[in-house]
Amino acid sequence: MTFRQTGYLLVQSLLRTLRAFVLSVFGIAVGVSVLAFFLAMSLGMQKRVLHRIFPTDRIEVIPPKASVQDTGALGALGAISALVGGQKTLSKDVIETLRAHKDVEAVFPRLRVAFPVRGWGGERLVGRPIYTDLPIDGIDPAAVSEKTTPWEFKDYENAKNPFCTEDKNCPQGFFCSWDKNQCEPPVPVLISPTLLEFYNGSFARMYGLPRITGFLVNQLRGLLATAELGRSFVSRREAGRARQRKLVLVGVSDRAQTFGLTVPLAYVQRWNAEYAGEKAATEFSSLTVQVKPGRSATGVVETVRKLGFAIEDNGAEQAGLAVLLITALFVLTALSTLAVATLNVAHTFFRAIAERRHELGVMRAVGASRWDVLRLLLAESAVMGFVGGVIGVLVARLVALGIDRMSRSALPDFPFKPDSYFWFSGELVVGLVGFSMLLCVLGAAWPARNAARLSPAEALTAR
Repeated sequence: MTFRQTGYLLVQSLLRTLRAFVLSVFGIAVGVSVLAFFLAMSLGMQKRVLHRIFPTDRIEVIPPKASVQDTGALGALGAISALVGGQKTLSKDVIETLRAHKDVEAVFPRLRVAFPVRGWGGERLVGRPIYTDLPIDGIDPAAVSEKTTPWEFKDYENAKNPFCTEDKNCPQGFFCSWDKNQCEPPVPVLISPTLLEFYNGSFARMYGLPRITGFLVNQLRGLLATAELGRSFVSRREAGRARQRKLVLVGVSDRAQTFGLTVPLAYVQRWNAEYAGEKAATEFSSLTVQVKPGRSATGVVETVRKLGFAIEDNGAEQAGLAVLLITALFVLTALSTLAVATLNVAHTFFRAIAERRHELGVMRAVGASRWDVLRLLLAESAVMGFVGGVIGVLVARLVALGIDRMSRSALPDFPFKPDSYFWFSGELVVGLVGFSMLLCVLGAAWPARNAARLSPAEALTAR
């Protein structure tokens, strides 16, 4: 038979067995809709929530945390080594070793301020100054790919700037550092998306402050604040001579520390050397290791641990595992439904073939081959799978849209609240429809094979 003839017979067969066809499609659609819903939700949670909070293409290397309370031989040895020989530090040699790893794209050192810093500012945002201690760290400017404004994210402090005694002696945008009577631009500062999410989801609602949307973030670039080095509002601890520096917000980057301010590394190195000693300026707090695209971080983590260092636990592994376990539970439920639907397809075809035995015998008698009969029956099952798969995906998509709409209208804003909890990618949709067709073909394969093996005489003489 030609494909055109097969198509004609296919349509006629489906119309004659419409009721059985609809029931089989219904079972397949239910299973596919449940499977599509939970797979899309899992992908959405990973891409739209987890990957925003915990970037999967980088790891944070920190010094080992061995102590005498650690259990096991390795912990005890690490504690003794730390007490006798000193704790391992993140030096330039460690950076070069990691950069040489085949799966590592780049390594960027980070350094925390090792002395108290307090600051005030924010009048443009809340209408009054906010006074607080400032957690600050520094990172290599090469790690930051985002475009910053009104200043670049780089070190400006060593530039040759004019002499001054007060701010009005300086060019526009510069400020007088009174401790050395030199005009300097403000220190460029980055904040993290997590800090913005926390502000929008909790702080702004709690105190009736404006939410910082994408438009307002751009308006806040250039927001100024004052930092006083060596002084604290929280404690009486002081370090060295107090000095004031202007800070300017230049952008939002996921390279910034989660809760705090991030400045170019050179500033923190100089400040730590002056206020906390040379050791605090040369021993890095952590290393941000960027993994090459498409490569796994597993080998890098193993190398880090062999070097005697630890990976900062940010909760990403636990959160990802929880999403995976929940998804696996519901996927198993969906697969159970699809297994029942597949058995129903097999039962439907066994019954349909028994009813159409004489028809199939006539087809064989007028020249149809065994392959023609098999192809016709499997094509019917593939159409069932296609229709059931498409309907199942559409139902899952409509339910997902309803949940997203309800979330936007009924749930209050919270940190990292996504616009959608689902990810219906083209690959997922095609894969689900293809999987549905495969299940139906497998369900119909046995009865179709038995029907194709019947000789014309057997089929025509059977009652």
